This record gives sequence, structure tokens and C-alpha cells, in this order.
Amino acid sequence: MKKVLSIISYLIIAVALYSAASFYFNYDFCHTMVAEDGPLENLTALVLLLISVLFAVRLFKQYKDRNKLWVALSLVIIVGTFFGFGEEISWGQRLFSVQTGDFFAQHNIQGETNLHNLEVGGVNLNKLIFSTGLVVVFGTYFVLTLLLYKKWPFFTRTIDLWGIPVPKIRYSLLILVCTGIVLLIPERRIWELWEAIFVTVLLLVFLNPYNRKEELLP
Repeated sequence: MKKVLSIISYLIIAVALYSAASFYFNYDFCHTMVAEDGPLENLTALVLLLISVLFAVRLFKQYKDRNKLWVALSLVIIVGTFFGFGEEISWGQRLFSVQTGDFFAQHNIQGETNLHNLEVGGVNLNKLIFSTGLVVVFGTYFVLTLLLYKKWPFFTRTIDLWGIPVPKIRYSLLILVCTGIVLLIPERRIWELWEAIFVTVLLLVFLNPYNRKEELLP
């Protein structure tokens, strides 16, 4: 199953990169792929849900043999990725034809029932937390984690204690190259495409981390 998921993940990344490139020779296709509720946004949601489910299954199987910090981190990932899934589909608002409440209608940029498009007091939460914040956190994760894991014993012990999957260098290079390509595309919704690449690379890291003990599917 791990091999199949890895192949599917690389296919998703390839489709996303082709969609980005198509901005220059088939704009309608690119626009369709990055549209609200479009194929790439739906793929992002599905990958997040898959990560949440796989971590939940692994937690159920291994929690008796692991420490409390490992269990806590697993729960954070399960809840966090499921939250991301819910946000991507606006918690089923359009799926179940649910009307937007007054608060979200007033404060949500897209008039949807989700948090990441809220604007409160002139502050765009999507830009502040879900864009800038996550880019800093995961940028550091992809760029520095492997180096520190190899060179700093205290960091190594901490990572092992919490059971944090360490990205191999090829995944760090992959996300950096893909980010560079995305930055070249002057499409307003291009970051929907980057999100699909990002969560898919995360799945690849979880499936095949540098610290093999933390493989999502051993």
C-alpha cells in the first residue's frame, strides 16, 4: 500500500506542476484546476483526510508501545489534518447546501463557513496564520530538521522522543523546487495548487521518513 500511495502522490505533484505550467499555454485549464472547489482543492482535502485516517490507524495500533509525547503528537496531527480537511471543504457547506451564518457572511472573505478565510479587524487570518505562519514553520521543518537531526544529539533525542518524521533531503528539495515554480505563475489562486503539492509532499515524508521508525505504514 505504501508503494501505491507513493506513486499516486508523485502523480498528484506532476498534475499540479503541469497545471501550473499550463498557465502559459492553456489558461482555461489552469484556471479550472485552481478554481474554488476545483480538482486541486479537492485533492488537497482528500490527502489531508487520508493523512488523518492513517495516523489514527497507526495510533490505535501502536499507542500501547509508545510514550505519551508520541501519542500527543499523533493526536495533534490527526486533529490538525482533519481540521484542514474540514476547512478545505468549508465543513461540507456546499456539499450539504448549508447556508452561511451571519458571522461568517460578514467576516469571511468568500462568504463561507470556515476559519482560514476570515478577516477580523482588517487582519486576514489566512495570510497571517495559514500562509505566513505555516510557511515559516514548515519551511524550517523542511530546510533544517534533517541537518539538525544528524548533527545535534539533543535535537535527535527530542525528535525521537516526540516521534517527529524527519524529511529526507529529496523531499526538502522537491518542495523547494515546486515552490520556486509556483512563484513564477502570476495566477491569483495559484496557492491552491501549492497547497496540493505541499500536503502531498508531507504524505511522502510520513510514508518514508529519514527516521524509519516513524514510517506511517511500516
